[in-house]
Amino acid sequence: MKAATAALACMIGAATLSGCMATRPQQTAAIGGAAGATIGAIASQSVGGAVVGGAVGAVAGYAIGKNTFRCWRTNIFGKRYRGWCIG
Repeated sequence: MKAATAALACMIGAATLSGCMATRPQQTAAIGGAAGATIGAIASQSVGGAVVGGAVGAVAGYAIGKNTFRCWRTNIFGKRYRGWCIG
């Protein structure tokens, strides 16, 4: 339970620190790393699981942020909105 609490605190801290000055891949890497650490800590009940989960989440978050861009999308009702497209 202590690992999960520490991972949750790290996730909240990383999410608040990934502000406007960071690029999109940096923001998604920070959020992915924090989420991965939390999931890893809860799933394995160990600090090692949190570290591995954080690393995997950061890599996945960076890859997602690097390969997405802002675009116009259309929902099922025909209304257009700004969203993220994979490119």
